Amino acid sequence: MPSATGEHHNFLLELVESFLSSFAILLALYIFLAFPEIVSGASMEPTLMDGDRILVERVSRHILGYKRGDIIIFHPPGDDDIDYVKRVVGIPGDIVKISDCGVYVVKDNSRYVLEEPYLYSNTCTQGGPGFKDGKAQKIEDGHILVMGDNRTRSADSRTFGVISDKRVVGKAVARFWPLQKLEIL
Repeated sequence: MPSATGEHHNFLLELVESFLSSFAILLALYIFLAFPEIVSGASMEPTLMDGDRILVERVSRHILGYKRGDIIIFHPPGDDDIDYVKRVVGIPGDIVKISDCGVYVVKDNSRYVLEEPYLYSNTCTQGGPGFKDGKAQKIEDGHILVMGDNRTRSADSRTFGVISDKRVVGKAVARFWPLQKLEIL
């Protein structure tokens, strides 16, 4: 007949093993697949607000790359300790020009104004020192053009130029906080 002390010891051992296994799985998920991020600032309004929590996945960028409209998290040029949350506006092969308050794209012999329904109505996109107004620029392989949805309050490619896709940490896939705004991005 097993003793109560032996059963208690086995229960504690199983509890510790379960905790350590769960911790190892969660750590692996965090390191290799996805992690939470807190949005800081107003640069992604009205899509994401200051304090929103988003889930960022690390894998699809290696398989699918990026497309216009993706929300990504990256380290800005010269600072590996900070994360920026911005939207992909230009991808490799695009010729992009900011002019007349809009973003113009030439790709595969097509020229069009980028439709951006996520912006505040009547938003005027203007260039800056990193991406000049009125000057067309080709997005080279390995680089992307990013902008915040709140164009008047965003430090983005218009400030620091296109970014290397090596600086991208992941792609935002969902907002999970606040709960009433839970959604797939």
